[in-house]
Amino acid sequence: MEQKSKLFRILSIDGGGIRGIIPGQVLVSVEKKIQIKTQKPDARIADYFDMIAGTSTGGILTCLYLTPGVDGKPKFSADEAVQLYLNRGHEIFDISIWQKLKSGAGILDEKYNVDDLQNALKEYFGDLKLGQLLKPCLIPAYEIFMREAKFFNQMDAKNEKDNFFVRDIARATSAAPTYFECARIKSMTEIQYYLVDGGVFANNPALCA
Repeated sequence: MEQKSKLFRILSIDGGGIRGIIPGQVLVSVEKKIQIKTQKPDARIADYFDMIAGTSTGGILTCLYLTPGVDGKPKFSADEAVQLYLNRGHEIFDISIWQKLKSGAGILDEKYNVDDLQNALKEYFGDLKLGQLLKPCLIPAYEIFMREAKFFNQMDAKNEKDNFFVRDIARATSAAPTYFECARIKSMTEIQYYLVDGGVFANNPALCA
C-alpha cells in the first residue's frame, strides 16, 4: 500500500520596499479567514505554515510572523506586523533636505538614511536571535565581497557561527542598493558579512525555499 507523503506548507513573501504593505495586508485578510474558519481568534499565520521564506520587506514580515511571545506563541498578529510599515513607513522612507543634497537625489549616495529603519527593527526585535524564531525560515541576502548568496535559516542557527540577531538579518535582506547602505553584520561568533538586499538574485524566494 502506497504511503502518502505529508503535506509541507511553505509561505513565500516577495520583496518590494514600502510596497510590502500589499502582501502584508493580503496576509492580514488570510489570517482573519483562518480565525473564522477554525473559530480560533488567536490563530496566527505562523501556526498554519511549516516554513516561511521572505526577501527584503518579505524577509522583515517573515521575522515578525515567527517572533515568539512570552508564552512561546507568535508575538505579532498579521495586522500588528504590517503596522511596522503603516506606522513607521513615512519615517523609514522619508528623505530630508540634507539627505537629498548629500545623495544627489540618489545618484551620489544611498537615497534614504538607514537610521530610522534600524531604530524600528531594534524596537520590534530587540536582541532576539535567528535560532529563537518559532519555525524554519529562509531569508536571502547577497554578500558583496564574496559575491555569493547568503541564506539565513533558523535550522542552521543551532550552530552559533550561523546565528545572528534577527534585527541584523532584517536589515541585511532589505538593504536595497541605491536605497539603503550595505549592511555590515556579524554572527554570534564574530564572523563579519557585508550584505545587500536578497532581491538582487531572489526577489521571489519560493524556489530557494
